[in-house]
Amino acid sequence: MISPDTVLHIYELKGSVPAELCPGVESFVGLWNEEDFCYLFFTSREDRYVDRVSEESGAVLTDRYEMTYRDWQSGIPYAGLCVGDVKLVPADHPDPPEKAILIDPSVVFGDGSHPTTLRCLSIMEAIVRDHRIESVLDLGTGSGILALAAAALGVPRVRAVDRNVLAIRTARNNVRINSLSDVIDVREGEASWFMDQPCDLVAANLPFQVLRDIVQMRQAALQRWWIVSGINRQQAEILQELLRENGIHTIAEYEDPPWVTFAARKPARDPVHR
Repeated sequence: MISPDTVLHIYELKGSVPAELCPGVESFVGLWNEEDFCYLFFTSREDRYVDRVSEESGAVLTDRYEMTYRDWQSGIPYAGLCVGDVKLVPADHPDPPEKAILIDPSVVFGDGSHPTTLRCLSIMEAIVRDHRIESVLDLGTGSGILALAAAALGVPRVRAVDRNVLAIRTARNNVRINSLSDVIDVREGEASWFMDQPCDLVAANLPFQVLRDIVQMRQAALQRWWIVSGINRQQAEILQELLRENGIHTIAEYEDPPWVTFAARKPARDPVHR
């Protein structure tokens, strides 16, 4: 794991940088492509290297930041974080509690501190506890935290999806260190590519535009349960209406201003576990 006091050197470029241009220096942490911008993370200043990457990729350097890793990621408390039956601890914990999930978020989203992550974890724990959930699809997995929680709760088949190469690398590392490779399948790609197979529970903590495209798909009706987050009140209402058109109805909603998280499902057909 990256030390909390490590200084991150973050370069913002307008455009996209292919992953194959970025394996070349020891200080390199990762590449994050996001919409029209990308971010290169290093543990030391690498102006010349970034200039070369910019020249070869056509992406234009627009800004550079320096901050400690502690400021970039709030991080899981050393003592751990509990959400119902889910226990999260840092991956470098010297004596992790039994059944705790080890998390090394690197520089991607999903260190357990964000209110949308915590809310998704809480809702997932309740659904898995009370209903027969045999498969989970985690869209925009980031560090893999929701997929790992599903597996830890006993879901036998989990697929974790992200479009970002750094997220995929981070999630696969977390799956490996938790010895869950036989349960969790981590795939790189757009969320919409993985909607064609029926799934018991979809967890989607994603930007509104991505969520809107997904819930409008015909294949959305194949999925039984949904946990949706990363949105505001107005966006939640739009998504809930689109899901209703696919026969999927909101059953619970939570606000952690400015964020809204909701759970939705198709009409119940399975018995509730007691």
